[in-house]
Amino acid sequence: MENSLQGKIQLLKWNKDVTLKNVDEFRVTILKLIEGDSAGLILELTDVSYLNSAGLGVIADAVLTAGRMGKELVIAGVQSTVGEIFEIVHFSTLMKIFADLNDAYDYLNGVRNE
Repeated sequence: MENSLQGKIQLLKWNKDVTLKNVDEFRVTILKLIEGDSAGLILELTDVSYLNSAGLGVIADAVLTAGRMGKELVIAGVQSTVGEIFEIVHFSTLMKIFADLNDAYDYLNGVRNE
């Protein structure tokens, strides 16, 4: 896991599958970043090939929490298996999902500057 701040946008690059063993770490990490000073958060999932239902719940809760705080959480770099799961549960109706990290940055910078 890596995180970095570019301007007012926080990037969390999660580099392992989300399972029962680490879902609490996943939750705590995302919520800490949302509660920080960033205007938005990008959750990059390029290296994630498996995400359990609890992980889906963490992401959904994080999106809602960010929204209540006037921030936005977006997803970038979704692999095919995780992308299929996102399609099944209609995550694209809840949040923006980008294939490319740069597109996610461009989107959040545009939202911030409007």
